Amino acid sequence: MTDLAALAQGAGLPLNVMAMPGLPDAAALKALGVRRLSAATATFNAAYAAFAAAAGEFLAQGDSEALWARRGTPPDYNALFGPQA
Repeated sequence: MTDLAALAQGAGLPLNVMAMPGLPDAAALKALGVRRLSAATATFNAAYAAFAAAAGEFLAQGDSEALWARRGTPPDYNALFGPQA
C-alpha cells in the first residue's frame, strides 16, 4: 500500500482507485491519500447475481412466496425520484 501513498503524494491531483479484492477498506485508503473509491461495475454485478438467483429459483420452483420474501422492503420510489426538498 506504500505504492498508493506514493502515488497520492506525487500525483499532484486527486487519486482515484477502483474497488477490487485485496484492496484496503475506504478508511485505510483515505489515510493513504486516496480521494475517491469507485465501485465500477461491482454493484451492478452484485445486483445482477441476486436477480439471476431469484429468477432461476422462481422459474425452477414456481414459488411466489419465496420470490416475494427475497424482495425485502422496497424503497419509496416516489421519494427517491420525486422533487428534492
